[in-house]
Amino acid sequence: MHITELEIDNFKSFSKKTKIPFLEGFTVISGPNGSGKSNIIDSILFVLALSTARNLRAEKLTDLINLNSGKNTAEVALEFSDGTKIRRRIKRTGNGYYSYNYLNDRVCKQSDIVDHLSKHGIKPHGYNVVMQGDVTRIMEMSDFERRKIIDEIAGVAEFDSKKEQALRELDIVRERIEREELLLLELQKRHMNSNANGSMHLSTRNGRRN
Repeated sequence: MHITELEIDNFKSFSKKTKIPFLEGFTVISGPNGSGKSNIIDSILFVLALSTARNLRAEKLTDLINLNSGKNTAEVALEFSDGTKIRRRIKRTGNGYYSYNYLNDRVCKQSDIVDHLSKHGIKPHGYNVVMQGDVTRIMEMSDFERRKIIDEIAGVAEFDSKKEQALRELDIVRERIEREELLLLELQKRHMNSNANGSMHLSTRNGRRN
């Protein structure tokens, strides 16, 4: 699953609707300083809900709306190779803003977008998008920390997490089985004692009759 097309409308420096195709393999976007290269990355982070406004170099979401167009909305849409379409739109109001999320052209909650993307290994705190500062930080990490990142990208960390959860659940089941076995053993002892007492009373009565 990979991005096939990005559409930006009135987001940051992109005052006009702009479509950017992403072909299979590597897509390189180049240009002089101030041409909006970083804003393309910001738009992807914005639509996928992978970053906060501050991390998008804005104090608040409404700062992402282009100021020169005269419009009070900004919108970013992504299309993936499997046909999935994700779109996010913000609208400036007198009291703040409204944010709208769409999954395959249907209105949804932002958490629905996050849940859908997580099924494909795209997570807000993952390494699907590696920024320039991330590269430096990764280079300065210890071998152990770098290994954790590699495990996370490869899906090993998620497997280990599910394994640990399964083992915890298994321990809980074992504890419950042990408790049930103790209760069953106690009931069996009581039943045996009850039968023994019944036999004793019967023997005593028979002895008296003789």
